[in-house]
Amino acid sequence: MPLAHLVTPETIPGAFGQSFAVTPGRIDVAALEAFTSGQCHALARAVSDATGWPMALIIDDECAYDPDTCGDDDIATGLCACQLQHVIVIRPDGQHVDITGAHAPGAVPGWEGLRAVPVTDDLWQHITDSPDWREPAMDVARTFVAPLLASLS
Repeated sequence: MPLAHLVTPETIPGAFGQSFAVTPGRIDVAALEAFTSGQCHALARAVSDATGWPMALIIDDECAYDPDTCGDDDIATGLCACQLQHVIVIRPDGQHVDITGAHAPGAVPGWEGLRAVPVTDDLWQHITDSPDWREPAMDVARTFVAPLLASLS
C-alpha cells in the first residue's frame, strides 16, 4: 500500500485528563470513546455546520437540586453547569445524532432517559469558555462528518 493512503492518528483531549489517538475519518473504538468522552461538542458543531441541523445538550436534572453542585449560578435560564452532559445534533426527523448513530429522544446510549435542550449562543459560549470542557478539536471532528452521515443512511 502506498504511504499516501496511510492516515496518522491524531491525539485529541478528552474528559478527566484523558486523551485519545483517533484516526481522522475512521469511526472505530477510539473515535467512539473520544466523541462520547470529551469531544462530543466538537463533533456536534461539525455536523451542525455541515448540515444545518441544530445542536442540543443532553442534560441531567439530578444535580440541579443540590446547592453544593448547582448553586445560584445559572448559565442559562434554569440550567447550571453541572447539568450539561453531552452535545448532540437533532436530525429533521427528530432523531438525536452523535458518534454512535441516530437515536430516539431519550435513547442516546449512556444518556438514556435524559432530556435535551437547544444549544443557544450563550450555552455554546459557556462550553467553549469553560475549563470543564475541552477545547473542541474541530479539524479532527470535521473528518468524521461524512462517515457519520453515511452510516446513518
